[in-house]
Amino acid sequence: MVLSKEEAIKSLNEKLSGLIMDKKLNVLVGDKKLELSYSQIKPKYDTEVIAEEAFNYGKDSGMFAKNSLIKNDDNINMEAKITYDEESLKAFEEKVKTEVNVAPKDATIEINSGNIVVTPEVIGKKIDEEELHNKLIESINGDPTSIVELTFELKEEQAKVKAEDLNKITGKISGYSSSYKDTGDGRVKNMQIATQIVNGTIVMPGEEFSYNELIGDTTPDKGYEKANTYVGNEIVPDYGGICQISTTLYRAAMRANLRSTERMNHSLTVSYSEPGLDATVANGVIDYKFKNSYDFPVYIQGYVGGGTASFNIYGNVEAMGGKTYELVNEVHEKYNPEVKYEDDPTMEAGTEKVVSYGMPGYKASSYQITYENGVEVDREFIATDVYLTTDTVIKRGTKKKETPQKPADKPQAPAGDQKPNQ
Repeated sequence: MVLSKEEAIKSLNEKLSGLIMDKKLNVLVGDKKLELSYSQIKPKYDTEVIAEEAFNYGKDSGMFAKNSLIKNDDNINMEAKITYDEESLKAFEEKVKTEVNVAPKDATIEINSGNIVVTPEVIGKKIDEEELHNKLIESINGDPTSIVELTFELKEEQAKVKAEDLNKITGKISGYSSSYKDTGDGRVKNMQIATQIVNGTIVMPGEEFSYNELIGDTTPDKGYEKANTYVGNEIVPDYGGICQISTTLYRAAMRANLRSTERMNHSLTVSYSEPGLDATVANGVIDYKFKNSYDFPVYIQGYVGGGTASFNIYGNVEAMGGKTYELVNEVHEKYNPEVKYEDDPTMEAGTEKVVSYGMPGYKASSYQITYENGVEVDREFIATDVYLTTDTVIKRGTKKKETPQKPADKPQAPAGDQKPNQ
């Protein structure tokens, strides 16, 4: 029976669509077998192209060749190409990776009272993603009778942190502490949260540490509370107050000679640091970063409590070569605050009230001193910082004092009207 082109397209759609939906493709990885059903990737035959190729088959041949095709009545196999949903295929690939990949586990280190315990790493296993993708694409076809099984070998995936690296950490190479007062707001809690995040951080050789990347946003959903913080040149309540932690870490890092790749001073001086020796942060704007230039990892240990914020840095004590480091400052200029008065008509004249106490400004430089066996052998300039001055603001009354009125004299009766005593 000879079909028209439209009839052929309709027949192909009816017969082929059901066949291809039942087709399977197997992925074998070790002892795991994952099955891709073609129905998952929503395959579609391009039946118009198939019909067109069938109707055009042999038309370019000569008369004798055409007669031969007609007389022989041979079956001609034509490639049935399909299209499929690429996102659905990617979803299957992700499923394969989830099922077969085994993530590596970094070696860990615990330091308690100077005792160092290292737990070895665990090697992971991973399928080659490019190989998986390419083989699947090559194997998906429109032949409903073909059976395909793809076999893959897992590759080892090494842990980032290995025991052989952590075993280079032999002891404490620096430490620094700063004092704080509990002001009753959320500042202490915020410092504790930030310190807990930094505590236990391992910085590998050549790796850069980023305070902001580690801490992230200081939002209420993470437990942060409002505290007095610097916003511009003003002190306002905000979910921050963790710059003492970045400053304390900066001082500890400099004592280990871990140099900053990004560091900025506060706009105003702070109570917990001398001018030139602080490190402010503002997520997304100002970061504190340092790079581990040693050939061994460093481990950061921190805690907050009892009025003290502290960081200790552990590394290879022997590799320090008996050298120690100290960051010091030199104040070049001091700018004393001015006193500004604001008239207040609600206060009586002659009275005053201090609204805010001014803060002096400074220009100061910092220097890294290197000691060898307790003797200074080098002094290196680090930075020059400028801190702004804030004025003392005093309100003074302008309201005039009210003069109390004297009571009016009682009128006296005329002498002739006075009555004799009864």
